[in-house]
Amino acid sequence: MIESSLRVRDDLVADSASYNMLLTTMLRAELGRPVWGNWTLDPVVEPGMVGVVDPLSGIFELHKPGAIPLEVDVLEDVSPASWDYEGASVRHRDGLDGPESWTFRDSHTIVSRGTHHSRLAIHDPIRTATEHDALVRRYADARGYATGGRILQGFGIVTATYQAREVVNLASRAPDQTFVLDADVALPTGVEAFLHPTAGSAVETVPYAFEFLSFDGCAALPGWVGQIPAVSVSFRNSGSYVVQCSVAYDTPDARDLSKCVEVGGGIPGLVHLPLDATNLRVVCRFWHIDDWGPEYVLGPVAHPVQQWRQGQGAVHIQGFWPADYDVAWAA
Repeated sequence: MIESSLRVRDDLVADSASYNMLLTTMLRAELGRPVWGNWTLDPVVEPGMVGVVDPLSGIFELHKPGAIPLEVDVLEDVSPASWDYEGASVRHRDGLDGPESWTFRDSHTIVSRGTHHSRLAIHDPIRTATEHDALVRRYADARGYATGGRILQGFGIVTATYQAREVVNLASRAPDQTFVLDADVALPTGVEAFLHPTAGSAVETVPYAFEFLSFDGCAALPGWVGQIPAVSVSFRNSGSYVVQCSVAYDTPDARDLSKCVEVGGGIPGLVHLPLDATNLRVVCRFWHIDDWGPEYVLGPVAHPVQQWRQGQGAVHIQGFWPADYDVAWAA
């Protein structure tokens, strides 16, 4: 896949962190999952490992040197596939009539290719987080990622890894660089390279991407890809009715809390809720000439921050006066 976007802008710092975010962007678009890239193919990234993810780089760090993963049940889903990303200015020479090589015209351009083998994932990450809560909280406190007994976002557990064979990750540190995939050819100083397999390696697969569960206090945040300030419910009214939307929810400290917003035709509405909100219920009423109509009740959402990507849900409202109307959770 040739991509003009696989290059770090000249006004940004170009290093392994920025190369990793380029890879992360491509993988999220292709896999459709909340993944982080593992540009350096760091083997410490494995299901059950506890540590920190920097949302600006996507790089995972162990909570302490030499840490071992939590005791977890891991399932493997084998589904061989391949990926092949390279910047538009890269010239690739296949290995049919000599060593395979890549020539980089521009600096800070990346190449990534490999053969996906399987996804290793913790069975029931939420339950795992609950079972190991005390231990993870202690790790977070020791690392400085807890305050008042509440774990801060960015600290958490690797819940899945994407394993691959024959991986080539290359980035040009300077223009006009050539990398040759040949053990007898020296690595040019102007190219950063992470390869699998390497000489003498007995490991069959390496993690090239991973998923991460973080925390905000007591709330587990699966599929974490960056700071989540709040749970949000957006109301998208594509019809002509004025609609009164009520959102009720519970927290660990209180029950049946509520917020309300009115949305007119074509005008969106938004409600923010705490991250530990549970048992979310939405009720909508449509305005009929001189009074609100009957209640239109949507199915409840038990744990919004765990069930919605980044804690963001949406309600789609449609219908034109005086015809019928409808309300539904957006897909």
